[in-house]
Amino acid sequence: MSLLAAAVERVIPFFLLPSRSIPPERPRVPGGAGRDWNRALREAAPLLGLGTTLAVTVLAGLGGGYWLDARLGTRPVFVLLGGAFGLGTALYYFVKTVAADQKRQAGPKR
Repeated sequence: MSLLAAAVERVIPFFLLPSRSIPPERPRVPGGAGRDWNRALREAAPLLGLGTTLAVTVLAGLGGGYWLDARLGTRPVFVLLGGAFGLGTALYYFVKTVAADQKRQAGPKR
């Protein structure tokens, strides 16, 4: 053992020094955790943006109604109609997306 190595070992305990051995590689299993994660994301992708889409649709209806009320001088009429239209459109999109997802998960009929 060299003088420098002995000095380093006194200052830094041996269990804190980095190991020079390469850890063994884990065997890769086809269809392992990586494939499960990809499949889960692919199945959830249509539903991930659903909340944002619903919020934007309702807010767009309300904003359009507010703009029309300001232009025409009618106060709550078009805000209420725009909100109802936005909510109806959001619900239609929600039902369509969920039905398509359920149909896709059910698979082909035999």
